[in-house]
Amino acid sequence: MPTIRSRAGPPAAGGHTPALVAALLASLAVGQATLSPAPAQVAGGGQRDTSVVIGQLAARETHEPIGGARVVVVGTALATTTDSLGRFTLSGVPGGEVSVEIRAVGYASRAWRVTAQPGQTAPRRFELDPLPYELPGVLVKGKQPLASRRYADFERRRHSGMGSFLTQEQIERLHPTTLVDVLVTVHGVQQMCVYNDCVPKMVRSPPGCYPQYYLDGHESTPYFARHTPPLDVKGIEIYRGSSETPGDFLGTNSGCGVIVIWTRSSP
Repeated sequence: MPTIRSRAGPPAAGGHTPALVAALLASLAVGQATLSPAPAQVAGGGQRDTSVVIGQLAARETHEPIGGARVVVVGTALATTTDSLGRFTLSGVPGGEVSVEIRAVGYASRAWRVTAQPGQTAPRRFELDPLPYELPGVLVKGKQPLASRRYADFERRRHSGMGSFLTQEQIERLHPTTLVDVLVTVHGVQQMCVYNDCVPKMVRSPPGCYPQYYLDGHESTPYFARHTPPLDVKGIEIYRGSSETPGDFLGTNSGCGVIVIWTRSSP
């Protein structure tokens, strides 16, 4: 009678054959390789890390912040402008040593070598020197003494062509004894003498019509004005009638002519 062998039953639960285990390990290895970056990428491939440069700009002498300055990373398109407190931030700066150039109106531009390191956020301080410049010449006009201002008016009227004028130099060349000796040298002025008292008179004035005198810009009596020492006289203006006389000297008797005397000792 032939021997009947029974068929082997299913494998026990939880058991693995060597082939199944090998297949599972291979599948895990492929999945791990898919999720993990390639070693070349971990090393950085061909891209360099970038950094952020934070700074504040101020004047070297006053330490005042400089706003509106242009900050540039030389050799790149990276640029920014400082705010009102002189602060700025440059992002995307290539790692390593770079050149940062700063320009501001009124200051000498300057470049710094900066080592940009990833993750570095401590602000750097930058300072600029003011540009030396020369101020344009300024004419300071002080207040002239009153006598100088009055004599400036004398010169202005002398060049107007109205009336006759005698300067201090002309008077000194005459070596006069009295002021009348000076006045009668002017064309249109004559000398009238009564009892040894000689006075000047305009030729075209009627008899008894004698000129009005001004001494240092003020109306004066004829006697006092005529006795002014000649060597104390800085200038004399003679107007032979109203048509020549400027408005400054149209006094009470200007129709008979006007004689204006400026002295060197006037206040």
